Amino acid sequence: MKFFQSLSIVLALAVCSQAQSIKVGVQLPLTGERSDVGVLMKNALQMAADKVNAAQKGPKWELVWADDESTTDGATKAINTLLQDPQVIAIVGEINSPLVMASAPLVDKAGIPYITGGSSPRTTAASPWIFRAGASDALLTGLMAQYVVDDLKVKSIAILHDKTGIHNQRAGMLADALKTKYGVDAAVNETWSPGDKDFSAQLAKVKASGAKVIAALGETPEGGAFFRSVKASGLKVQVVAHRDFGVKPVFDEAGAAADGALIVTEFAPALMSRATQDWVAAYTKRFGSGPNVIAAQYYDSLLLLAEAAKSGANRTGVKAGLEKIKALPGVMADYTFDPGRNGVHRFFLAKAAGGNLTLVKTLSE
Repeated sequence: MKFFQSLSIVLALAVCSQAQSIKVGVQLPLTGERSDVGVLMKNALQMAADKVNAAQKGPKWELVWADDESTTDGATKAINTLLQDPQVIAIVGEINSPLVMASAPLVDKAGIPYITGGSSPRTTAASPWIFRAGASDALLTGLMAQYVVDDLKVKSIAILHDKTGIHNQRAGMLADALKTKYGVDAAVNETWSPGDKDFSAQLAKVKASGAKVIAALGETPEGGAFFRSVKASGLKVQVVAHRDFGVKPVFDEAGAAADGALIVTEFAPALMSRATQDWVAAYTKRFGSGPNVIAAQYYDSLLLLAEAAKSGANRTGVKAGLEKIKALPGVMADYTFDPGRNGVHRFFLAKAAGGNLTLVKTLSE
């Protein structure tokens, strides 16, 4: 009799322990060459967990961290580590597409919801369990092509871009969108190497082509020099650039050379709601520096999971809940997951002037 009484106590304690938290695994680069991204992800997720738990009655949300070391091998190891705990109901995963792709077979086999901030269309295509807390590059490039051709009435377009990684892929997608939808071939499609500061050779080809618009796709450290090079070239063109060229470090370096550039971005706090601006202030106060789009995406990722778990705090319940989400407010956007599991469906088009952005138009599907 005493044995059964003891067993009952042990089982009761186990059930109680399981109910004390709702576990979410986090695969992120805490070490390696992308550890700065890991800091943004961790800060934002912890801030989101604090918000959710403050409002939560019952079990609290617990984040289980797994360092992927900024490598594909590390990514699979991190996923396997998280999957060892059957109480992990979902994974907030990498933003880097190659690491997401390395993780996809494990995610798919385990049947566990996985949220990425990455923008490559191939990531969500890799598994029905992968959801995007952001907009797809297919949407980005399609909307850029649409704006240039339909709004600016221009069909002479130069595409200049970083030749590596995601920017190279976006350039290809933009060229394809122009050709497929509008029958427009890019007048120039030229690359630069990461970190380049001299763009005179590429701009000379733009001048020779007579292009009226430059679509620029590159990393933030290249942006200031790029805008200054365009101004120094004397070209009378409209620059339409992706968000990485529309941030303070670029404007500080470029000065007036950036004025008049059009920036396509999904996250620009000055153009957004008071709630987003208040979140930016709270994040800055807590961590000593302001958040970027990555921080916003990963903060929202946990809010999405908390909403989804209302359909069941388990893997299948969370997947079903994510699929049902409609216009859920986040700090980056209002989220609705389409059949391709993309959560964001709009971009801001803003004009740069004096280091600030002014809304021109909201681009949407």
